[in-house]
Amino acid sequence: MYKSKIMKSNLLKYILGLGMILSSFNCSKDSLNINQNPNGAAESNMTAAVILPQAMLIAANRVSTGYGYLGHWLGYWCPGANYSPNTEEQSYNISTNFAAGTFSGIMDNAYDFQFAESLAKASKQNFYIGITKVMNAFNFTTLVDVYNNIPYTQALQGLAYVRPQYDDGKLVYEKSLQQIDSAITFFKAAKASGEINDDVKSRDIIFKGNPDKWIRFGNTLKLRLLIHQSAKADRAAYITTEISKIVAEGSGFLKSGEDAAASPGFTSDLGKSNPFYSTFGFTSTGTPATDFWRANRFAMEELKISADPRLGAFYKKVVNAFPAGGKEPFVQSAPLDYRGNEYGRPIDNNSFPNQIANFVSQIGGVSSAGPVSAGAIGLIKGYDQPSWILTSVESFFLQAEAIERGWLAGSKEDAYKNAIKESFRWLNIDGSSSAADASFTKWYATQDENNNKKVSYAKADDKLKIVLYQKYMALNGSNHLESWTDYRRNGAYPVLPLSVNPGRTSSTLPVRILYPQREYDLNTASVQAQGSISQFTSKIWWMN
Repeated sequence: MYKSKIMKSNLLKYILGLGMILSSFNCSKDSLNINQNPNGAAESNMTAAVILPQAMLIAANRVSTGYGYLGHWLGYWCPGANYSPNTEEQSYNISTNFAAGTFSGIMDNAYDFQFAESLAKASKQNFYIGITKVMNAFNFTTLVDVYNNIPYTQALQGLAYVRPQYDDGKLVYEKSLQQIDSAITFFKAAKASGEINDDVKSRDIIFKGNPDKWIRFGNTLKLRLLIHQSAKADRAAYITTEISKIVAEGSGFLKSGEDAAASPGFTSDLGKSNPFYSTFGFTSTGTPATDFWRANRFAMEELKISADPRLGAFYKKVVNAFPAGGKEPFVQSAPLDYRGNEYGRPIDNNSFPNQIANFVSQIGGVSSAGPVSAGAIGLIKGYDQPSWILTSVESFFLQAEAIERGWLAGSKEDAYKNAIKESFRWLNIDGSSSAADASFTKWYATQDENNNKKVSYAKADDKLKIVLYQKYMALNGSNHLESWTDYRRNGAYPVLPLSVNPGRTSSTLPVRILYPQREYDLNTASVQAQGSISQFTSKIWWMN
């Protein structure tokens, strides 16, 4: 099971994908040999260089576009009122078919990296081996964060284990951290050997052949996985040991403006633009992609309460102004050119005709289609923007939390403020990094003077909670899965609104997704050995 057979049909995926991925890079003359017959291609003539670009792109795109339902659950986004409600999602009464593609999709992606690793080992390509190890540490721990126990030691082994047993989520985490350590060794060997040539740089669509950035990504991913375990008292000694290893390694974490993000050479052509842009922004013809994804009033109101300049970066102004005296199902605060919906509210366009799409804010970003420009502000910046996996914003917040917890050295207040400032920079508030810095400085000083305990570190009653709250605010639209993980590991903090759908089945958010029906059909004994699974009470291993 889970083996993505890279024969004719799957190979075609890679060949077609490479046409886009390599279009904007200079490749070696042998990288796409037209004298080779693609119809005769098989696993025997595949290479890691062919597999990796598309595999990296698939992993990145899932982060930015794969968890829309979490955006709803977490109070960031809402469906437009033009659409019939997804009662399964809004009631939390999810089935084994809910978001089922997550399991198989990540497993297929993991096989692609594993297959690439075997090819890279055969060719003694240290740099590629390092990439596969980091990316599969990312893949498998993502599966744990969604499902808890998963097939790992017996997964992706083809006929050797057709029905692989499940491993404990903690074991998967520990093995994944070991894989990252191993990857760092391979990156350093690749750097020392001089194997990173122009062709290797063109195939690495994330860091363009820079082993130091890959090592910093690996360290940042390790820090994320350790932070996830922070609520478990029995993990303290393990965390201390692993943090010491990161510090001793010495490369640090992703820096300002340094995202782990795929840039394959996106274009404005149909199906070749950045998926976040084409899903939430614009079509290839420049028209709005959809009127489904809209602002949730909760996160929007939180931004308004603190007069946060990022309001216009996370959300757009409404297309149609709300009419004076118009009826609305709930009161929204100024500025009223930004408006949200309430998640789960039944459609009532007769009573509230001004709650439909054009009266509610869209996902934030540029207002017209085109490539990224220097002054582009918001989540949606252009069709050629990178597809992120782990951003510098998250890196800075992970460091801020680690410093707050005493795991890393540094000023707690400075680390916290720098993390929020990085969010301003990442969104390009006011059109440049320097302008973003100035905007942050002015806003923060005002909120500190106003004794805003949700912003001012000095005035906050709970220093750790203010770090967690501002991380929640900063990850709006960029990493809903990580925000869900934070919410679960932190004892349902920050306090989020529940769906107001009349059919809601629980007074708490789901803490996991159910194993997909395909597992129950094809790997019956292994999945049933996990016992009866509840989306509300079957916790992920790092939860208390």
